[in-house]
Amino acid sequence: MARATQHLNTNALWADIGVRTLRLLGLTHVVISPGSRSTPLAHAFAESAGLHVTVALDERSAGFIALGLAKATGHPAALLCTSGTAAANYLPAVIEARLAATPLLILTADRPPELRECHSGQTITQNGLYGTYPVWSAEAAVPSTDLTLLRHWRQLLVDAWQRSQGPLAGPVHLNLPFRDPLAPADVEKGFKAPAGLNLETFTAVPPCGIVRPTLTPATVASLLPKTDRGVIVVGPHAFEDRDESAAALRELSQLTGWPILSDGAGTLRGDLAGDASLVSGYDLILRGAKSAHTLRPQAAVFVGPLPTSKALRAWLKEGDITVIQLGRAGENTDPTHSRWSRLDGQLVPSGDKISARITAYAKAWQTAQKAAAKKLTRIVNVDWAFEGRVVSLLDEALGPDDRLFVGSSMPIRDLEWFYHPPGPGPEILTNRGANGIDGTVSTALGASLDGKRTVLLCGDLTFLHDSNALLSAYGHRGDLTVVVINNQGGGIFNHLAVADDTAHFEKLWGTPQAVDLGKLCAAHKVRHDLAEGWSDLRRHLEIRGKGVRVIEFRTDRETNAAWRQKSFRSQK
Repeated sequence: MARATQHLNTNALWADIGVRTLRLLGLTHVVISPGSRSTPLAHAFAESAGLHVTVALDERSAGFIALGLAKATGHPAALLCTSGTAAANYLPAVIEARLAATPLLILTADRPPELRECHSGQTITQNGLYGTYPVWSAEAAVPSTDLTLLRHWRQLLVDAWQRSQGPLAGPVHLNLPFRDPLAPADVEKGFKAPAGLNLETFTAVPPCGIVRPTLTPATVASLLPKTDRGVIVVGPHAFEDRDESAAALRELSQLTGWPILSDGAGTLRGDLAGDASLVSGYDLILRGAKSAHTLRPQAAVFVGPLPTSKALRAWLKEGDITVIQLGRAGENTDPTHSRWSRLDGQLVPSGDKISARITAYAKAWQTAQKAAAKKLTRIVNVDWAFEGRVVSLLDEALGPDDRLFVGSSMPIRDLEWFYHPPGPGPEILTNRGANGIDGTVSTALGASLDGKRTVLLCGDLTFLHDSNALLSAYGHRGDLTVVVINNQGGGIFNHLAVADDTAHFEKLWGTPQAVDLGKLCAAHKVRHDLAEGWSDLRRHLEIRGKGVRVIEFRTDRETNAAWRQKSFRSQK
């Protein structure tokens, strides 16, 4: 290990201590936006053996790449930028990380105090830049060789690392002022490291394992109302262990006799496939007034955020039921405003053998599920270019070792309606914290950096809104396939009441576009394939390997909207 005497200036020593500390804490990935003021840390990160460093030119994209890495690995990724407006571009990713409880470590280099509030170049107010969205924010001292301040710097990073992971997980912002000289090769006059400082010993912080409280299904069941008319609602929650989580939910269902309504954007819909307790067609079921009334519950368990389905949310809200929330420590994740209380802890199976309770209410759900499955199959299995059928093909193409990232707007709703895997399928990730399209391609690109094959399903506007992600495609070491459903506009708006405004709809909400996606990809030297039909789409989905590739599947926006509206209207 290098000693402090090998450094030529204070910033180099300070940055070395910082990076060594983060590496010992468990940091494996850092995303860097190029700049000058961040030079000390950028160089130290690049010099750290075994650390994966990704450089992204566009700061907004960089923020989402780091977010994707954190979503995929479950551990904080670091994000570093220079001073000025570079840091402002991270805000959308910071918001998503906060609302999705994703750990991020945002490191913004800054001018020292004497260069602030005096119109020095590339200087803005960076403290508090992200408002209330970080779970914690702090500013480090200006780098110094004072041993007390070096200890402050070391422990500030330990604190930030732990705070990002809980109990209220999310982004942490550290603002880092640096004085000149910035380059590690610049000799600083009068620089002298503390005598006898050994960096290996100094940065040897204790392991920072995050121990989360656990809950058994029996504990949860004991707190629920004694009723057969209850449901377990599982949203797009990120489970640390898929098998363990599926077993725990299965056990809770057996204890209560309640069915499990599992979101299409939740990996557990596939992991629970085949269980009589699983209901995946609840959106279609609850669109029928008679079914919604007959199946109305008296209580529920919410696991993670609620699913996308408006029909489900409206049904739950109308009942004003008793609810226990699980899965998001310290936060209310119930927009239905039910009579809820929250249990902070991770649901884990007990392993006990339990005789399943099969109630008349559960049987009614099973009957409705079978009927809904048949109807959904008829809706989706058509020969023409129906967007919902793309989800079925992805189910065929991807296995449990793969990952499916799903964009917002229509793709997430098609997944809700038409994703009914017969068994364990791919890990599913989304940006459903803020439910926007911002940074979707970059997030998927970042997620794929963990080595797992990743397929992104998104619409054309989502792709174009984040097309700067393609700047990071060059030399990409992950395996990312982007499936773009191109209906030349915002298909989701065709389902709103404003679609009847024929005078202004297309211009203001339809968002028509005529971009040649092939040429856009070619400009970035990214492979582009136009899938002309279902067999062609299947063939293109078989391609794997490092790099980024785009598959374009063209559809008609109005025809798709009309088919969905007709099909679901006929179920009422």
